[in-house]
Amino acid sequence: MKGEKKTDGVLDMFKKEYQKLEEFQKILEKNTASRDELLEAFEKLVNDYQSLLKDTVKITRIGDSSQYKLLKAKEKIEILNDKLVESEKNVRELNTILMFYIKATDK
Repeated sequence: MKGEKKTDGVLDMFKKEYQKLEEFQKILEKNTASRDELLEAFEKLVNDYQSLLKDTVKITRIGDSSQYKLLKAKEKIEILNDKLVESEKNVRELNTILMFYIKATDK
């Protein structure tokens, strides 16, 4: 553990995409690539992009679903909090009545 390089989890998650990007950048930098090599690279790029887009849609749907659940939970918490505040108010009123009753019966 000590001496190991700390990595960024997000960058690790996209490691494969960064490798593909580097591969395509090398093809572009190579001015001697043939038309067939460029077409093959382009086809691969389109397929990889399609896969990445599919994953992005899936992740977005999961995020939207999670956000909806969090908003519903927040609403429930706010309702319960309002009930708690009302209960606390009722307890204080009851306490005041009981204290008044105790004082009245002590005499």
